[in-house]
Amino acid sequence: MAPDSEKFIALLQEDHPDLSGWTVVCASERAVDPVRHLIHGRLGGILPRVEGLHAYFNRKISEQKPWHSVPGDEALLTLIQFIAESFPGEKAPARRAAAQLPLITRLAEYQVGRQTIPGSDRFTPAQWEQLEQTLETAEGFRRWLSRKNLFLAELEAGRINEILPGDREIFIGLPELTPPREKFYRKIKKDRLFIDPPLYGPEPAAAGLLPFDSAKNLARSFGADVWAARNPDIEFLRLAGLHAAADWVTLEVSRFLGERSETDRLMVCLLDESLTPLLWNRSLRWFGNAVNLAVWLPFSATSAGRRLSAQINRAAQTGRTPDFRGFAAASAAELSANRQSYIREESEALEAAISLSTLLDDWRGRLGRHLAGAAEKLLEAKKFRVTGSRSAPVQVVGFGQASGETFRRGLIFPVDSGIMPAPPFEGPFLNPVHVPQMRKNVFEYQDLLFRQMLARCGSVVVAAVDDAVRERTPGYYLSLLCEEFEKPAMKVAFRQTTPDKRNHVTPFIPMDEPLRTRLKTFPYSYSSLSKILACPFLFYHQYILRVSPPSFMDDDEKINLQMGTFIHRFLQQISTDRKDRLGDWGPLFDELWESADNEALRSMEGVEIYRLNAKIILQEIDEEERASGRRILFADNAISCEKEFSGAMAGRYSITGRSDRLALLEGNAEVIDFKYSKKRNDFSLSPRETVLERFQKKGILHPAAQLILYRHFIPEAKGARFYFLKETSKNRMMEMPEKELDAAGELAAAIADHLDGIIQGDALAPGYDSRECDYCRLQSLCGKEGYYRTAGGNR
Repeated sequence: MAPDSEKFIALLQEDHPDLSGWTVVCASERAVDPVRHLIHGRLGGILPRVEGLHAYFNRKISEQKPWHSVPGDEALLTLIQFIAESFPGEKAPARRAAAQLPLITRLAEYQVGRQTIPGSDRFTPAQWEQLEQTLETAEGFRRWLSRKNLFLAELEAGRINEILPGDREIFIGLPELTPPREKFYRKIKKDRLFIDPPLYGPEPAAAGLLPFDSAKNLARSFGADVWAARNPDIEFLRLAGLHAAADWVTLEVSRFLGERSETDRLMVCLLDESLTPLLWNRSLRWFGNAVNLAVWLPFSATSAGRRLSAQINRAAQTGRTPDFRGFAAASAAELSANRQSYIREESEALEAAISLSTLLDDWRGRLGRHLAGAAEKLLEAKKFRVTGSRSAPVQVVGFGQASGETFRRGLIFPVDSGIMPAPPFEGPFLNPVHVPQMRKNVFEYQDLLFRQMLARCGSVVVAAVDDAVRERTPGYYLSLLCEEFEKPAMKVAFRQTTPDKRNHVTPFIPMDEPLRTRLKTFPYSYSSLSKILACPFLFYHQYILRVSPPSFMDDDEKINLQMGTFIHRFLQQISTDRKDRLGDWGPLFDELWESADNEALRSMEGVEIYRLNAKIILQEIDEEERASGRRILFADNAISCEKEFSGAMAGRYSITGRSDRLALLEGNAEVIDFKYSKKRNDFSLSPRETVLERFQKKGILHPAAQLILYRHFIPEAKGARFYFLKETSKNRMMEMPEKELDAAGELAAAIADHLDGIIQGDALAPGYDSRECDYCRLQSLCGKEGYYRTAGGNR
């Protein structure tokens, strides 16, 4: 055990075997289980009450007033109910509650008010109004709860100040010291507060208080010790690629289990718990009961979670309330019938589904029509545990979870930028400028937990992930540690073992007559046409089998695509049905954004910044067009929008499409295709060869071919241009030269000839050399060599 753990065990031992009069309070809720296990293993007898700090405050406040604390799972539901009752005009109480709950609790914890914000003289009247509305909402919610004899401890800072620690109460560790918590912890007697010492390099450990925020300064302010590392067994690694994390953990766990003695244990500390599914599925689950997974798995990624999500979506489409009671009963029946055959996590997920569905059914009467929205938010946040043993040789823990325990070896990762240290919560009025103390408190708290974990391990490996594709880089904290302990970070790469001579069998789809007939009669869009020309194998899976990439591969690019769809819809409306808003389009933009058709995009996490950026882009274009006097985007020039067309390339292959706008420009009808992006280099036309010549030589379809074909199959169109919305005015439009447009018939014939070659072949094979391959998210189907690795910046 750690030294301070020995001390509090010795203190409890004085009253052994009846410890029921004692209370042990853990600063981190996550430390409750390991501390309880520690006391049970060392002392036994009648155990003391062991609880987290949050539960302790809840109990103490309940003793002051005849109130009940709102359970953690129900805090969001309670706020949704309050918003629905207090603001009847609110269209989406669930979305508003999910955004406001972390904000109002943090404002309350740091006691932020009009008189406490530095630099408040720079606030605009609108910002003051927003702050006051937020604070009024928080205070209104607190009073509303009190009338129901309920409370949230985060909103009761005044009552926390009234709590006095008792003589038979032991406190283990330090939490993030918000003002109310710091006042409380300063009241605790020194012999009742146990803080494991953090580990430092010899130089900073020997110095006095450090001239920057640090765990040492925090620990010393409470009279705690600091350990100096003398020849520490510490390694620092840079893992080449996110996939290497699973390979590295597998190697370390295998080696440890093969060499350990009976009492040795390994700690795997995940600083980024979003990696839990990756590590569990690719590595840890295969070690069976030797691993205790003490961190959480996301419920939404399980079969039960996906089925519940599908039921919620179906109910939303029909306007009905989901049948949560029926889902709970079906999950219970499935679990009863299959518990022995299902893998552990699926059984645990079904239990989570039963509890969540039962909770939502209990709230049916209180939330009414807002229940489905609440269910979506709870489903996104729901996590569950895979039951294991605290005595297992490998303990997979989260930040602050392995309290009081020691390990022969530890793996702590990933120390990536934005992960360690994690940025403090930021929202309106919660940032380093307005609440400077929060950044200091969060960093010192995380620095303390990290260094305490270093001190608990006989040998330890600290790793970061270096993965350009997934935008993961080692953080400055790793560099700080390397310099402090005078050890470099070694780069580690893992790759599959392959024979000296490559023996790779390329997969393919065999061609037969039914497939040939399907491809000959397929109604090609420009998108599907470009796919089959670049990679017939990808075309088959995407357009014939309708295979989609798994949802966990969605990223910011998906938001960009959906924002592009929204902008196209907005431009179509303002050019046709809502021409009256051309001079003042802002209200129309907001109306379409808040419409029911836009619910999916509007509810995506982080989308608000994309909405603001889109509006700014459109405002800049509007102002530039007004100043120049040449109106194209915001002009009454539309002959048609989203006009469908069809034709036949060389008389034998059907092509269909839809033009964004057919506009009358300077007396001529032109096809305009809006791109919600900047102009990529591959859009530039070469002065040395035409689009047709390039296709005939290399078989590569230039992006400009889209507009060349559109103009060719829309008879009234005389010209065509791309309009890049995110570009500056100089590069915003790209007009198609006459010589390119005049060669459209020959280009269509050349494309038809190329399709003939594909369809008359024996198979549809992958196009590994095509540009499509670099960004394809279905590479696992074709088995492209190294498809999940990064080499020289290219996938």
